[in-house]
Amino acid sequence: MRRAEAKEANRRALLAAATALIAGEGAGVRLDAVADAAGLTTGAIYSIFGSKSDLLVAVLAEEISRVDLSVCGYDPALPLGAAIGQYVHAWIETYSNYPKTKAAFELQLLLSAMEDEELRLRLTQMLEAELSQLARLLENRIIDPARPSDRTSPQEGKAIAKAIKAVLTGFGLREPFAADASGLADLVRQSCLALTALAHRPDGQPAQ
Repeated sequence: MRRAEAKEANRRALLAAATALIAGEGAGVRLDAVADAAGLTTGAIYSIFGSKSDLLVAVLAEEISRVDLSVCGYDPALPLGAAIGQYVHAWIETYSNYPKTKAAFELQLLLSAMEDEELRLRLTQMLEAELSQLARLLENRIIDPARPSDRTSPQEGKAIAKAIKAVLTGFGLREPFAADASGLADLVRQSCLALTALAHRPDGQPAQ
C-alpha cells in the first residue's frame, strides 16, 4: 500500500484496539496494550496521534461520528420534530447497551480536560464542531406543519442543539449506572422532542 493508505490502516487498527480495550479498562488503558492488540508499536501511536490524550480524543470522536454519519443525509423537508426524532434515534442506536466502562471513560476524559489545557482545547474544538453540525441540521425547519412558512432561525437551531446535547450528555453519563433502565429510550426521545417548544412562538416572530 502507499504510505498514506498504510498510515490510515494503522490508524484504524489502533482506534479499534483502543476502543475494545477501553470497553474493559476505561481511560486507564495502557498504550503498550493498545499497540500489542493492533499488532503495532507504541511508536506508531505517537507517530499517528501524537500522544495518549490525542488517541483518547480520537476514540471519543469515533463514537460521535457514528451518530453524525447516520444523520448527514437527512431530508431537508423534514419538520423540526421529525428531524429531532431521527437524530435521537441515531443516538439511542449508537449508545444502547453502552458499557459502563465506556461511559466512565468519557467522564474521565472530561474531568482530565479540566486540568490539561491542551486536552481541553482539543475536546472543545471537537464538541463545538459536533454542536455546529447539529445546529445546521435543525435550522430552517418547519416548526408547525399548519404554518409551513414558520421555520427555525439559525439562532433557534443552535439553542435547540445545545439543549439536546445537554439532555443526551446527562442521560449518557448517568443512565449506564442506573439500576433500572427500562423505558429509557422513550424517556430520552420525549425529553428531546419537548425541546421543540424553544422554537414555538405565537406571533410567528423568530426568538431573540
